[in-house]
Amino acid sequence: MSGVRDLRREHFSELPEPSKQPDQVQHEILGDKYMDTLERYIDHLASHVRRIQDEELAVTNQFSLALSSLQTKSHEKRRMREDVAREVYQKKIAKIREKRKRYREMMYDALGERKKLIDSMQIQKDEDDILRRKLAKLSALSASETSREARKTAVGDRFSALFVVLQIVLILIYGLAFDFDDDTTAYNGVAPGADGEAQPIAPFYQFYSDLMMMAVIGFGFLMAFLRKYAYSAIGFTLLTVAFSFQWAIAVLNFFVQLPGGEPFTNVVITQIDLVAAMYAVITVLISFGGVLGVVSSVQLLFIALLEVVLYALNLHISRHLLELYNGEPWSTFGFGGDAALVHVFGAFFGLALAVPLGMRVRKGKGRDDQVDSYQSDMFAMIGTVFLWVLWPSFNAALAPASVQHRIVVNTVLALAASVVFAFLGSRVFRGGKFDMTDIQSATLAGGVGIGSGAAVVVGPGSALIIGAVCAIVSTLGSAYIGPLLSKAGVIDTRGVLAMHGLPGIIGALSAIVAVAIAFNDEADETVFGDDLNVLFPRGQVEAAYLLLSLVISLAIAVVGGFVIGFLLSFGTKETKRLFSDEKHWRVPGDFEVSAEEAE
Repeated sequence: MSGVRDLRREHFSELPEPSKQPDQVQHEILGDKYMDTLERYIDHLASHVRRIQDEELAVTNQFSLALSSLQTKSHEKRRMREDVAREVYQKKIAKIREKRKRYREMMYDALGERKKLIDSMQIQKDEDDILRRKLAKLSALSASETSREARKTAVGDRFSALFVVLQIVLILIYGLAFDFDDDTTAYNGVAPGADGEAQPIAPFYQFYSDLMMMAVIGFGFLMAFLRKYAYSAIGFTLLTVAFSFQWAIAVLNFFVQLPGGEPFTNVVITQIDLVAAMYAVITVLISFGGVLGVVSSVQLLFIALLEVVLYALNLHISRHLLELYNGEPWSTFGFGGDAALVHVFGAFFGLALAVPLGMRVRKGKGRDDQVDSYQSDMFAMIGTVFLWVLWPSFNAALAPASVQHRIVVNTVLALAASVVFAFLGSRVFRGGKFDMTDIQSATLAGGVGIGSGAAVVVGPGSALIIGAVCAIVSTLGSAYIGPLLSKAGVIDTRGVLAMHGLPGIIGALSAIVAVAIAFNDEADETVFGDDLNVLFPRGQVEAAYLLLSLVISLAIAVVGGFVIGFLLSFGTKETKRLFSDEKHWRVPGDFEVSAEEAE
């Protein structure tokens, strides 16, 4: 140490000395005065090293000039003077490089000291946070201390600003543009069926309740399969549902009034609006599964804000430009659970989001936490069971009353077949053992695949076939396509391609084939007592429009999702902490312990 101090006095007498006993300095000084002094010390060392490099360059240039000036001398004199000049140059350069070496060693020592200091400060902060959480869990902190600590860390960030602004806008929209009808029997302008007409199999409020439970409980728990992301999975799902639901009612009714060319009027809100909005909400949740653990709450609200608009635009194109599921006996918002408009759109929108975001966070921290645990898989399985039980309501809620019972029965049968073949596919494609990822997703594939016009015209046997095919394809997607996407940098955390994308495409294609066959097979152009020309007014040509709707849904989803993901990538840090609640939530004292046990 004495040699180092002498060197500093000889060459760096003007530089500040770091504290001689940093281990005895108080914590607040470690984060302020000592660190500032150390930073200035490093800057001075760096500037001196640069000056030494400049000095070395100047000496080298002088030597070159000296050699050039000797070119006019005689050979003997030139050789003698070159030897002298070279000897002088080598001595100067050796001294300069020795000095530079010592200064760099001093700078490296200082940089090492700074790194140790920063690491120790971070360790101390983490230990303080862990201790405080454990004390709070044990009620060792008084209520006043806990609230005082919360007030110290209270912040008004982008989430707060965005949430307040969006909610104020929604309050203004609902206050100025929505009202109730005086007719207590009206369902969004459509009165209940007269005597002899088919009645809905359930009230609209019951359909709404089923769909809301699917969204909050089903999708919420299904997302909670990551070992350290349960708070965010369930909490962000609830937040997304609450915001998207309000926003979807307003946007969908805007597009309903758009085609008429008449001045916009107040919307008479009914239970049908609640049900229709849930399809937009679930579309957003499907996309959320593709970027689960990557996007923040602010980014998720931004995604929901724009995706609901794109969903409503796609629905508007399908109903009013392509005239699918439009007019009597269909509802104001069409089929509802259509595979192309909900599942295909939501899945490929989420995958398109995941491409630019995945490229951005390739160096993100916490990749090891993108795994499940025994407990988290049980939570996710609860979500699967809720979705499996309630899925018939999802497919039938907005369908004409005369076909609702067939859609419910066909959906139940397709779901039953998908469970059997999901277990079969998982055992075959996973080396003789069942995989919980397959069971959580492929068991629902039948409900996705039958959610189309096919459910209206096919019989029970065909419903079982559709469910079985969707389950096998979904299992193949999880086992083989998912890993390929991961290697390519596409995140798809929840496997939405296998769960919704591929079965949704099968469902859309099934509807195209089923509608075309139905018009060929039925001479009187009726199916189970319903007039096909009422359900599908353009006859077999309707199949071509269904195919066009699938293509348009894919185009809007991919382009819109990629653009939005590209914009969000600019606000995403490359080293962002991924797949962990600790970034967004106050986690309990056993958070780290449970993570270690899960390993």
